[in-house]
Amino acid sequence: MEQNENKHLESFLPLLKKGDKKAFRVIFDTYYKRLYAFSLNYVDEKFAAEEIVETTLLKLWQKRQKADKIKNLKSYLYTMVRNASIDYTKKEKKFVRLEIDKHDAVSQKSQFIIEEETYAILFQALEKLPEKCKKVFELSCLEGMKYKDIAEDLQISINTVKSQRARAIELLKNDLKDHPFFQILLAGF
Repeated sequence: MEQNENKHLESFLPLLKKGDKKAFRVIFDTYYKRLYAFSLNYVDEKFAAEEIVETTLLKLWQKRQKADKIKNLKSYLYTMVRNASIDYTKKEKKFVRLEIDKHDAVSQKSQFIIEEETYAILFQALEKLPEKCKKVFELSCLEGMKYKDIAEDLQISINTVKSQRARAIELLKNDLKDHPFFQILLAGF
C-alpha cells in the first residue's frame, strides 16, 4: 500500500513542476506529519522540527522546475529533512559551546579581578605594618618559612619572630575588620 501511495504521489511531480498548487498541497499534507516526527528524532525540539520540515517543503516548491529529476519523492524529502536536522543540531551544539566558552571567559575574568582586588587590599594593609612585623608576616605566613629559619635570616630570636608575627596578625585584623574574608584567613594563621 505504501509503495502504491509513493507511486501515486510521484505522479504529482510533473504537476508540481508546472506550478500546480493543489499537487503541492497533496504532497505537503501527506508528508508533513511524517517528516516532522522524523525530524524530532534528531532535533528534539518541536519548533525546530516544524521549521525544518516547512523549509524543506518550501524548497521543494521553490525548486519545482527540477521536480522531474527526483527519482523517489519520499526518499528525497526524508534525506533533505535528515540533513537539515543534522545541520541544525550541529549549529546548536556550536552555539551552546560558544555560550559556555563565553561564560567561562567572563567567569575567569571575574575571578581574576576578584583575586587582584583581594591581593591589592591585603598588600595595602601590609604596607601599613611596621617594617619588622611586615617582614616576619611575609616570611612566615605568605612564604611558609619556619620560625627558626626566619630568626636566622633576620638575625633575631625565635621569640621575637613569634611576637612580631602575632603583632602583625593583630594589626592586620584591625585594619581589615571590614573584610570578613580576611578575618577568616587571618584566624587561620
